[in-house]
Amino acid sequence: MDPAADLPPVLHPVWDALGAATTRRTAFTLAGLATVSGDGAPQVRSVILRSWDGARGVLGFATDERSAKVRELRADPRVALVLWDDEAQVQVRLAGRAAVVADPAERRRRWEGLGPGTRRGYATTTAPGSAVDGRVGQDDDEAAWFARFAWVEVVVDRVDRLDLAADPHDRMVADRGAGGWRARRVAP
Repeated sequence: MDPAADLPPVLHPVWDALGAATTRRTAFTLAGLATVSGDGAPQVRSVILRSWDGARGVLGFATDERSAKVRELRADPRVALVLWDDEAQVQVRLAGRAAVVADPAERRRRWEGLGPGTRRGYATTTAPGSAVDGRVGQDDDEAAWFARFAWVEVVVDRVDRLDLAADPHDRMVADRGAGGWRARRVAP
């Protein structure tokens, strides 16, 4: 059975776009991720969407274990993401709960799914955001690279899709509850 069959039809294009964004570079591959810092300030940064499980409504991305975002997610898992397709003039905002994956087998599986250049990005010995005097240190210890790697999964609970190409503009909001997804049109 197709898990998308139980989705409200207005969510199908969002699910399709998220699936495409994680298998090839599209407008939705790069997302703005919003978290809350320890002092309550909003923090936003870009992440590359790496996986989408439409059946579960879960997306995934890789990051550095030592990054501020990992600390923020562990303290408060609530997140928001925004995606923009300039060509289609569509904005999608997602809200949900993030978790840093602890399962070693799942982390290893995700690590092995990354290309060599992406893995090499974890060679930096200095934590992200740390002050440096001169050049940033790197090592060739692939076990250390893996130790610095974190896989984050976000369970999406809310979708807000705004289509600015439609005339008039069209906006839909869908929330996930105990009975599944419920969608409604709202004023843009």
